[in-house]
Amino acid sequence: MANLPGADGARLAALFSILTSEEEQNYSPFLWQKRLLGQFLKGNLPRAVDVATGLGKTSVMALWLIALAEGVKLPRRLVYIVDRRAVVDQATRFAERLRRNMPSDLADRLRITGGTGALPISTLRGGFADNRDWLEDPTKPAIVVGTIDMIGSRLLFEGYGVSRRMRPYHAGFLGVDTLVLLDEAHLCPPFEALLRQIAFHRDGKFGPAEVAPIPVTPPFHLMSLSATGRELAEMPSDSVFRLEQRDFEEALVKQRLMAKKLLRVHRLENAMSLSETVTCCAIKRGCDGDTPCRVLIYCDHRKEAVKVKELIDKEYKRREKVGELNAAHESQLLVGARRVYERTKLESWLERTGFLGGAQTPPKTPTFLVATSAGEVGVDLDADHLVCDLVAYERMVQRFGRVNRRGGQSRTAMIDVFAVQPSDLKANANKAMKYKHEKEIKTYEQRMAVLQKLPCDKDGRYDASPAAAVQLKHNHPDMANAATTPAPLYPELTRPLVDAWAMTSLECHEGRPDVAPWLRGWEEENKTQTEVIWRKHLPLVRKGTDISAIPAMTTQFFRTAPIHASEKLEAASAEVFDWLLKRASEVHKRPKEHESAIKDQEIVALLINRAGEYVESVKFGKLRYFSATANSMSKIEKRDRDRQRDGFKRLLSGALVIVDKRIRGLRDGLLDQKCDLEVPVADADKNWRDGQEDPLASASRPIIRFRIEEIVRGDDGEGVKSDAQLEDWRHNRTFETDFDAGGVPRRGLAVYKWPDEVADEGSRSILSAPQTLADHARQAAARAREMAVRLKLPDEEVDALSIAAKLHDDGKAAERWQNAMNAPKDDRPYAKTTGGGNWRLLEGYRHEFGSLLRAERKKLPNRMRDLILHLIAAHHGNSRPLISSAGCEDGPPSLLESRAGEAALRFARLQKRYGPWGLAWREAILRAADQSASRAWVKLIQEGSHG
Repeated sequence: MANLPGADGARLAALFSILTSEEEQNYSPFLWQKRLLGQFLKGNLPRAVDVATGLGKTSVMALWLIALAEGVKLPRRLVYIVDRRAVVDQATRFAERLRRNMPSDLADRLRITGGTGALPISTLRGGFADNRDWLEDPTKPAIVVGTIDMIGSRLLFEGYGVSRRMRPYHAGFLGVDTLVLLDEAHLCPPFEALLRQIAFHRDGKFGPAEVAPIPVTPPFHLMSLSATGRELAEMPSDSVFRLEQRDFEEALVKQRLMAKKLLRVHRLENAMSLSETVTCCAIKRGCDGDTPCRVLIYCDHRKEAVKVKELIDKEYKRREKVGELNAAHESQLLVGARRVYERTKLESWLERTGFLGGAQTPPKTPTFLVATSAGEVGVDLDADHLVCDLVAYERMVQRFGRVNRRGGQSRTAMIDVFAVQPSDLKANANKAMKYKHEKEIKTYEQRMAVLQKLPCDKDGRYDASPAAAVQLKHNHPDMANAATTPAPLYPELTRPLVDAWAMTSLECHEGRPDVAPWLRGWEEENKTQTEVIWRKHLPLVRKGTDISAIPAMTTQFFRTAPIHASEKLEAASAEVFDWLLKRASEVHKRPKEHESAIKDQEIVALLINRAGEYVESVKFGKLRYFSATANSMSKIEKRDRDRQRDGFKRLLSGALVIVDKRIRGLRDGLLDQKCDLEVPVADADKNWRDGQEDPLASASRPIIRFRIEEIVRGDDGEGVKSDAQLEDWRHNRTFETDFDAGGVPRRGLAVYKWPDEVADEGSRSILSAPQTLADHARQAAARAREMAVRLKLPDEEVDALSIAAKLHDDGKAAERWQNAMNAPKDDRPYAKTTGGGNWRLLEGYRHEFGSLLRAERKKLPNRMRDLILHLIAAHHGNSRPLISSAGCEDGPPSLLESRAGEAALRFARLQKRYGPWGLAWREAILRAADQSASRAWVKLIQEGSHG
């Protein structure tokens, strides 16, 4: 292998092939992969890998695994981030292939045998349940694949959909001992900038504030994977891994980089003719001679795409009507703002028609896929020809890559780009209009100019192969950047901000803003997005005629019955606002006796934020009020109505809106203000719940791994389930929703979980098994010591973690806790019980606070005293900085409150000493050791019962 002599090189190349092979296909490493592995084996991680799309950048995972197995000191966790759901799934499947193909000797060297399986792999994307395997053991290699929002929010102690007590656990394991691979980095400049600040200032403003001694904390490293990254030009040349001339001589690389693609640019003077012109060209390309072809059509706007598809279908319908022989065709629409459930059904059509998988056989009839930017990145499209309008350069490159993708196509792929010239400026134009017009002209000229730098033949056709794009970026970087979408403005990351976000036990903090601008930059108001989800069951409390949404119950309900990715429809917030108001007007027209009639006092929408927390509830009457005409209102009434409308519109920005399925308003997965057809929903539609639309769901498990059944309590007090078949499900929790005049609950929503599904996001579904406090303390201490030694922490920190683990549950010895948890009377105190205790008896008592008080009375190592006490107080995510002293009987209230205040000051000191991520990482080690000891105990009990 490159940089390795003889036998070692051959051995590592063979290992790469074994790891990456699939079915009958074996893959030998490219030259660039060999060279990059050579760098890894020297412990050299470049800041960026500048390799063209289609050359196997995902294989960096395999190179990292091999280097780790060879004993190189690299980060133990690899986090692969890409801002597209489909690519997240593809990367997850690649990681699973590595695990599946891993030889036993390699697994032994990596210490990933036994336990819950070989290589821990977790997927973090919206609506997809995190199996939390990556949180089990900080000493083992693990792969985490996720999106910008899901990874970035966790890294910044926010954690969309993660409870406050779990956020430091996630942040600690993501911000330390981690190699981040940011794929398609050019699509997310604000996030790349955020990661770079964290990666290159860990020993400065984001690291320990004390000069000496500097705590030992494994590094966080960012490696951008991008073919068109803007940051590359600003990096030192020796920190960027690039293709070399010899790489272009490899047969397969050459085939892909030199794929035949000829581009012709057509200038249009009138934007009104764009749809018709694009349609005519696409139909022409649909038959290459007498051979039917796959034609991909890109439109910058969804309305334009819908119109083009309608025109194509109309033309072929006309041909069929007049009896022409070439009247058959197929067409589909791939656009954003479409619900994922309907959008995923498109994938089977794409595969059947050859748009996926690089099919070499021609279609039976001309086949057209009309797409917007939703089809530019993520779906591995491959067409014969491309017709599109002119957009920013980085998007043009993505579009070009969707034809003759693998270079094996016998015919030359033709690309037709229609460039609409800016219209003439009106004579009465004001200053703002003139500025806008000048900007449009400049943008148009920049986009045209960069395309004209591609190699051109005598017929005026440009070479649009990947090799030509790579050369253009190298020869004309300024022109390429000028024609690229300007990066959104984004705020600087500061230490006070990170410190504020790290205070996760505070529900409210004025200095802790939403993390979204740091992940994606500041978005224009008209570009903000809202996600819409339809559900049959909403967690609403009814007492007589009053209907209310209780914030705490709403938050917990959607964590227990979480929103799945397939349920979501993402659209512009303004569009969702208009749709809701129009639907309210349409629904109100239903007769009162209609089965889906809705009363004004009924709540029909719940708003939750990205963290899964309740924001607002909306009654049907309020939507009607917002949608009503203002003719009968006074000026004061109209002003008040408009103020409320604007407030509601602002709340929609960036929120998730769960609407009552009776609102309807969905046609073919797209928002439709007039459509009153029934809407399939995940919590009530059996075909959806039991289907396999999720590519990461196994055949033996349903996609939606919860069931919701309405429980009706009879006069005898017994609960009665519906006739649903729930034998294979376990009851998780019932949310009481209806009460009689005496306050007695009469109805509720019972949530059932799939047997192997985690009960909630704060647990690992560890089965309860009684264990004495002494036994658990001994096992947790041993496990913490073992982890700390493997992580090569200093001896004093090894001892500190072991001592903290030994003392962390001492507060459970309190009689109050033992009684509340129904601990057996014999051999008390217990650390683990069978569960199902009476939490009311605790009266707010936190055993961590009791453990803290007991530990303070013990003789502890002076230098590590603060760390030990904090780890004890924070082992369930509290004491950051606050911990409650409620229910504790170990002293007078004034003393207890003083001790809680000292815990907050201790957190501040340690945050300064270890840095935000360094402290969270140490907390996470203790929490992982605690859970590991609990799992080991349960396993021992189970094996004993079977023995």
